[in-house]
Amino acid sequence: MRQIGGVTISAADDAQARREKLARVVLDQMYQFVGLLDVQGNTLEINRAALQGAGIQLADIQGKPFWEARWFQVSPEVTEAQRDYVRRARAGEFIRCDMEIFGDAAGDQTIVVDFSLLPVKDERGEVIFLLAEGRNITAKKQAEAEVARKNAELQSLLDRIRQLDQLKSDMFANVSHELRTPLALILGPTEELQADAVNLSDRQRHQLQVIHRNAAALLKHVNDLLDLARLDARKLEARYSRVDLAELVRAVAEQFHALAPQRSLAYAVTTPTVMASEIDAEKIERVLLNLLSNAFKFTPPGGRIHCTLTCTNEDRALLSVQDSGPGVAADMRQAIFERFRQVQQGTTRAFGGTGLGLAIAKEFVELHGGSITVTAAPGGGSLFQVELPRKAAPGVHVGRTPTQSEDPQRDIGAEGVIAELASTNDTRDIDSDTDTSNAHDAHGAHDTHDTHGLPTQAVGHGVVLVVEDNADMRRFICEALAGDYHVDSAADGQEALQRARAAPPDLVVTDLMLPGLGGDRLVDEMRTHPALADVPVLVLSAKDDDALRARLLAKSVQDYVTKPFSTHELRARVRNLVTVKRARDTLRRELASQSDDLTQLTQHLIESRRALQQSEHRWWAIYEHSPVGIALTDAEGAIRTANPAFRTMLGYTEVEMQACSLSRITLVEDRASTMARVARLVAGEMREYHLQRRFQRKDGGVVWANTSVSLIPGTPESRPMLVVVAEDITEQKRAEQALARAKHELAQVTRVSTLGELAASIAHEVNQPLAAIVTNGHACLRWLDAQPADPQEAKAAAMRIIRDANRAGEVITRIRNFLRRGESLRAPVDVQGIVDDVLALVRNEAQSQRVNLRHRPAPAVPPVMADRVQVEQVLLNLVMNGIEAIHRGTASSRLLEIHAQRHHEDGIRVDVRDTGVGIELPLLARVFDAFHTTKPGGMGMGLAISRSIVEAHGGRLWVTPNEGPGVTFSFTLPTEAMAELP
Repeated sequence: MRQIGGVTISAADDAQARREKLARVVLDQMYQFVGLLDVQGNTLEINRAALQGAGIQLADIQGKPFWEARWFQVSPEVTEAQRDYVRRARAGEFIRCDMEIFGDAAGDQTIVVDFSLLPVKDERGEVIFLLAEGRNITAKKQAEAEVARKNAELQSLLDRIRQLDQLKSDMFANVSHELRTPLALILGPTEELQADAVNLSDRQRHQLQVIHRNAAALLKHVNDLLDLARLDARKLEARYSRVDLAELVRAVAEQFHALAPQRSLAYAVTTPTVMASEIDAEKIERVLLNLLSNAFKFTPPGGRIHCTLTCTNEDRALLSVQDSGPGVAADMRQAIFERFRQVQQGTTRAFGGTGLGLAIAKEFVELHGGSITVTAAPGGGSLFQVELPRKAAPGVHVGRTPTQSEDPQRDIGAEGVIAELASTNDTRDIDSDTDTSNAHDAHGAHDTHDTHGLPTQAVGHGVVLVVEDNADMRRFICEALAGDYHVDSAADGQEALQRARAAPPDLVVTDLMLPGLGGDRLVDEMRTHPALADVPVLVLSAKDDDALRARLLAKSVQDYVTKPFSTHELRARVRNLVTVKRARDTLRRELASQSDDLTQLTQHLIESRRALQQSEHRWWAIYEHSPVGIALTDAEGAIRTANPAFRTMLGYTEVEMQACSLSRITLVEDRASTMARVARLVAGEMREYHLQRRFQRKDGGVVWANTSVSLIPGTPESRPMLVVVAEDITEQKRAEQALARAKHELAQVTRVSTLGELAASIAHEVNQPLAAIVTNGHACLRWLDAQPADPQEAKAAAMRIIRDANRAGEVITRIRNFLRRGESLRAPVDVQGIVDDVLALVRNEAQSQRVNLRHRPAPAVPPVMADRVQVEQVLLNLVMNGIEAIHRGTASSRLLEIHAQRHHEDGIRVDVRDTGVGIELPLLARVFDAFHTTKPGGMGMGLAISRSIVEAHGGRLWVTPNEGPGVTFSFTLPTEAMAELP
């Protein structure tokens, strides 16, 4: 004897009782509301989940009108609507709608369900049962509402984002321009000294070279940032001129010849004598400089580098740079052309610098209508190839042949590149924001010719007629279905009607908007022909019109899908309709072959079916027509049978499904845990289990489902079986993912907004080292010109110049890192270091507001496992809010204090205390709400996003009023050890 839910299965049960109990087990294991009504709408069976949701027993409602049950007592309107649904379903109409019912907390709370009422018919087409189902979509509706709200928030922020994006671009441009002028004043005098000074020692000349090299490298970084701003603003265009591309390549490559022997490299350049081309010479020079510098940077001593230029045909040139370095991993060959991401993995080939070189090179090449790729070089290493058209596009202005750079400050030649080589830290550019706006269509122009022949297919597959006037869409639909069906096609309704009359298909897939005979009129014409009267029709339309859909479904078509649609959805719907059509045709042929008297034979079959037990009727109705997947497996997980919904969900035919197992439809990484749970069921360690899990479709796709698995004990005549019930929740998961993406975008917006607020402080941070560079440069000149010269003082001034140049570069790096996009990257983080970085970033802003900053570090604060940029964003937001509050306050003590300390044994705590205006008690509960702000011009998203970030890390963020003026914001984060716990 075995108890499963509310059903007791005994070895003494006869076959009939066992079937009834099995039906009850399956019914009760379903998550959703399932009920069976007689044709009058009286309740026959209801599953356990529905009864528990309403807090009632089956005996309370069995035999009574369905609409009088507790679920529909939400309002008189709902009760009356349910009565009407029963009346319509009794007449043969399929009912489906969303409705609110009592279905939770024993009938005290309402839920939203996707409700349907399906008329179940016998062989004569008479309705014998009504199958009622309701899937709880409350969470889905809430998620959809939340996504809609977030989308609305994003839409309302669109103008603000555009303004901030423009401010960001302007700031990059302004900072870059401001940096270029003093850097030019450093480069000019050092070049003069190197060329004209005759009394310099070797050490002094070396020091000047160090100054010049680092200033040139910094200028290159600045130019990269300026190009980035121009590219983002779509203000950077190719300026074409007629040049000898072969001569340009030789001139650029020649500048690296001196570097090759220093690094013990074999370096060769191969070009044709002449290659006339129309290009932007300065941009192609930048591309080649970047490729050669990377090759020299990563090729070890004793290696080889080969630069070649060839013609692929009379209209295109191929520029190649091959090295024998470590090469680029296959999974990184796209990423290295992206911006602002860096990878360093031990001794493997890594990429870095500013994080912009290859990204900008790619943009420059695409401006020309070309392409840039990287592959493995023969014999090891990397092979970068740039393919360019040799002629400008028709209508593009081609100017004079350039004799020199149009921008003297940009013309740093190979010196700036070699400066990068001298100061490289072995990283190369990687970015997540590659611009693909110039990417070409891989398919090119479509051929509009369309054949109507039937492809060779497996014997026994159905025939589908596709009616679509757009040639590309017609080809797409035909190709999507060609693997499973004989597919014919027509470009208009009249042609389709002729083809259907000549050879009736199993299904017609048609658009509505067709030339001549429209899709709806085509269906009307089909229904007037006896051979086409029962052919199912699937409408594919761009019109998302509920009234039109309802009218067509009620009148003449079997399914309606709105464009755009997925091929998975199309195949599933086509499979369902073709299967029903061919099954009906098979039954008709079978009846016709057994008797000339169709009426007599039909009556005989109906009488035979009536002899079946009522429980078998109910089981058949639930099993065959339920939209929830049901499967039976043996104890080893081999699938014995599965209902149509389960097969459709996973994309298998009935025969294919019976050859599958739980292991096969489970993702590789989930198989061990799944089979372990099955083993526990079979061993009797648990009766059933419920969880959300992933199934793998036949086509490799993934389906998320609420899944229930129960064990049916074996008997002397039968082995134990498992009942698997699965409800597809993939759309719900997608809604949750969309919500997560929306939150991520809002976090990026707040970072950009904060950076805009700090623009003046950043400019000050950059100007300070630049001013120091100029001062120390003049001092260096004075010490060198002194009689006698003082090399020690000159060296000290040069070292200060190098220090301040590095400081300016660090500011740019900090800006870039803070604006970084991408998914959260967790790593051990020193919170004290984050506090120091944030205080350095806001120090000038605090000084301008006369706010004193204080950091009280605590001893032995452990690291946390967190995303450094996100934690920095939280702390920066709290500090900026504190400075703003102090500025608006009147307290004599203008102090903002940060204290990081250990919090119990499992985390750290950070307090940000200010002496500002404080927060009124009624508003304390709202400070973390989205769009709630007391700052003029503020967006009200900073604290909401901050709390979201902290909670995502497993911490908590709250605010406490101080005993004196101001408030204290506090947040906790788990330590590294806690974050690693399973």
